[in-house]
Amino acid sequence: MGRKNRTEIEYGGAIYHIIVKGIDGINIFTNDIDRNKFLFFLHNMVKEYKIHLFAYVLMNTHTHLLLKTEMANLSKAMQFLNSSYAHWYNYKHVRKGHLFQDRYTSYLILNSQYLLSASSYISLNPVEAGMVGVSEPEKYRWGSFHYFNSQKDVPSWLNISEFLQLCELKPDAFVDFVKKHSFEKKKNIQALLDQLSTDNQTALPKDINNLLNKVNKYFGDINSNKSLRNLLIFVLIKEGYKIHEIADLFQMSRQAVSKIINKIGGSLASEPLYLLWLNNIKICLSL
Repeated sequence: MGRKNRTEIEYGGAIYHIIVKGIDGINIFTNDIDRNKFLFFLHNMVKEYKIHLFAYVLMNTHTHLLLKTEMANLSKAMQFLNSSYAHWYNYKHVRKGHLFQDRYTSYLILNSQYLLSASSYISLNPVEAGMVGVSEPEKYRWGSFHYFNSQKDVPSWLNISEFLQLCELKPDAFVDFVKKHSFEKKKNIQALLDQLSTDNQTALPKDINNLLNKVNKYFGDINSNKSLRNLLIFVLIKEGYKIHEIADLFQMSRQAVSKIINKIGGSLASEPLYLLWLNNIKICLSL
């Protein structure tokens, strides 16, 4: 089966959270030479494709990017970045074959709250991996957070000022937000899981159409965002809504709803990002 064409979700001025993973979980960065070379290609991508880069972090097996496109050219920009680095990496390490798992994963960001949460998640990846202490995410060299913390020697290709304007924050406020999030993250995640796992406790109003209006207001049209729709279905089921209600609302079969619930439930253990999304949805629906 051919890869799905991504052009239908690309447009000028769009903001994305990008995740690039090594194939079969392999290390795509083995030393600082690799990491510097990736940043070199990232710099070139920003320049050549008019990308506004807001945040990044390089982990051993994957990397996260937070960026905005001036034009509808995300696929071309990411193809340049991935193919350039993969070609160099294979040559340097005397290997053949694919380096990355697929091309990349992209999540469209539709509001400032989601943008702030995604940037915090990216900044705290090294903390989650145990590479730096809970109170010291700025000590990780291969991410953008330390530039927010010090405001010194910020690369010209990292657009911190625009990001802060979009979030309506000053640098110190963003740093404080990330560090506070770092301390509270594990506690909040456990509380969220406990809440989602509790049966017969409906914290949300029963008017589904009202909830849909809130989701569309804070996150955008769920009909154009399958991942958001699936997460919303998972939250609604955990809040006590019936499968047949959800099936009727989204015009799908009950079997399809059940598959979505099982898939999201299984993803919670392997994809911490799902917890971030679920938390944001719960917050917005409770307003």
